[in-house]
Amino acid sequence: MKGYQWYFFILKGLILLQLFLTAAGFQVKESPFFLIVDTVFKTSLGLFLGFFFWPYPPKGMNWEDGLIISIGGFLILTQIEFQPIVKLYETRDKLVTHTVSTATAAVKNE
Repeated sequence: MKGYQWYFFILKGLILLQLFLTAAGFQVKESPFFLIVDTVFKTSLGLFLGFFFWPYPPKGMNWEDGLIISIGGFLILTQIEFQPIVKLYETRDKLVTHTVSTATAAVKNE
């Protein structure tokens, strides 16, 4: 399989995992896993629709229909929520800084 096929195959698997976790009653929406997969999915789908249908509409499709689909793809890109992703990276940076400072202090005490 080609690289982009692996990419979309893994993305589909992650989305199915989210569906199963949600159906099992786990609160997935607030997890970092959901935020990352949701952002990657919306970015991938939005860019694919936006750039595939705009210049190259499939045979039998009017140019205007391809333009409407590509605008829909770009609208999906506007639905990405970046604020939770920024908070996630800030939390990660705090954890890394705390871990490094704790490890450095432990080494100095020895």
